[in-house]
Amino acid sequence: MEEIQAITEGKIIAKRWKIVEKLGEGGMGAVFKVRDLTRFQTYAAMKVEGDVSDGGVLKLEAHVLKSLAPLPFCARLMDAGDRKSYCFMVMTLLGKDLMAHKRDANTPRFCEQTTLRLAMATLFAIKQIHEVGFTHRDIKPGNCVTGVHGSDAKNVYLIDYGMVRQFTAKRENGETALRRARSGEQLFRGTPRYCSMNVHNRKEQGRVDDLWSWLYMLIELHCGLPWRRLTDEKEIMDAKIACSMETLLKGCPKEFANIHKYLETLEYKSRPDYFGLWSECFAGFKRVRGSFFGRFEWELGKGGGEEMFTALSISEKRAPNDYKVATKMQMAKKIWPYADSAHFKKKILNL
Repeated sequence: MEEIQAITEGKIIAKRWKIVEKLGEGGMGAVFKVRDLTRFQTYAAMKVEGDVSDGGVLKLEAHVLKSLAPLPFCARLMDAGDRKSYCFMVMTLLGKDLMAHKRDANTPRFCEQTTLRLAMATLFAIKQIHEVGFTHRDIKPGNCVTGVHGSDAKNVYLIDYGMVRQFTAKRENGETALRRARSGEQLFRGTPRYCSMNVHNRKEQGRVDDLWSWLYMLIELHCGLPWRRLTDEKEIMDAKIACSMETLLKGCPKEFANIHKYLETLEYKSRPDYFGLWSECFAGFKRVRGSFFGRFEWELGKGGGEEMFTALSISEKRAPNDYKVATKMQMAKKIWPYADSAHFKKKILNL
């Protein structure tokens, strides 16, 4: 950590990245805002880790980001390297996490429109990492962040891949296959408040376990989980066992009941029906007359009107000779991937 402590404002790393400020610090490393000296006014996030061994977390994170590179609407790996006593990774600079946004909004609960919109946005982010063969294993509000500028501030990105596990493997013939679930007791990976019962029971995690964490996260953001004040893992596990679906979902969008029931039918090897999950969320969004151009709670009072308009409202054409203004839904699909059902129907990984 001594070498990391020496990374201060103004220091240049790899002859390209100039340290602007420290954004955060943990037990093994730190995160900095950096400026790209090769591009005008371009900023990024640099993660630095003191572990330079082959098992370093940053190497795993960089591997996941490289796997995500062909997919749209993901954070990008911009650089990575080793130094004598630390390694670094540079990626897209992103905004605040969802819990920080909730604090900024100064509200005990997000409204249904915000919750359902975040449900679609975070589901898309989770699907992206699943489509390249990884389970995240730590879905929570703190690992879901928004973009920084313009319309991207309404996109949500999944970060921190330090606990991911690849659930695919290559057969001898080169085909991609589902990795067999490990038997026996597995190490705990995740956050007790949001993890599935499989994790509490030390079983192998699959895509379904990320989705249980997704649902728990949405409940926490909307009205709070029944066990939110507990910290001991055993007590949290017991609370989950004792909690009925009706108690868990009290005050939540009614569509969450169908999502809960569906997740109960899935197992490790199941490919989730992402389109079906999105459809439930979108149905709720329509029910509350939600607008993709509306403002989130944390954006209210920051200037501008209720609706956000873009150049697309003028330039989009529905047919070669049709110069009518595009509908809001057509515009939304162009701007935010979670507004377009086609992204949820598409199978990139056929497993």
